[in-house]
Amino acid sequence: MIAQRVAAPAPEPRRLERVRHATKRRTRRTRLRLQRPVFAVLILALALLGPLLAYVTLTSNVTSLSFALLRADHERTMIANETQRQGDKIAALQSPERLAALAAKLRMHDPHVYSVVRIPEPKAQSRPTGLAFFGTWFAPTESGTK
Repeated sequence: MIAQRVAAPAPEPRRLERVRHATKRRTRRTRLRLQRPVFAVLILALALLGPLLAYVTLTSNVTSLSFALLRADHERTMIANETQRQGDKIAALQSPERLAALAAKLRMHDPHVYSVVRIPEPKAQSRPTGLAFFGTWFAPTESGTK
């Protein structure tokens, strides 16, 4: 005859839940323990590369500022030279000898009679009244200021 198997008694639900929780906790701890060296290597790499990256950035900034300073100095020198050349050219064009030669070439001479021309004084304008008075707040004055 075939003997019947006796089924093991069902574990208690609270005990089963504790066992599952303990198993999950063990696997999580094991996974974290395996990942710990990876985190340590990453933190060490960041600790070494961070200051190195900052040094390289600051050095490149100083180098670019040096080149910008040299470029500005060269440009200033070129502008000073150009200003001096233009000043010499203006002085040569305004020289009295050149102007006298140019006037003789065009057959110009000093006037025999000098004339004085009188220009009438400008009339003072009356101050605006009414609504036109408010327009003076926004219109520029003759001196260029409000």
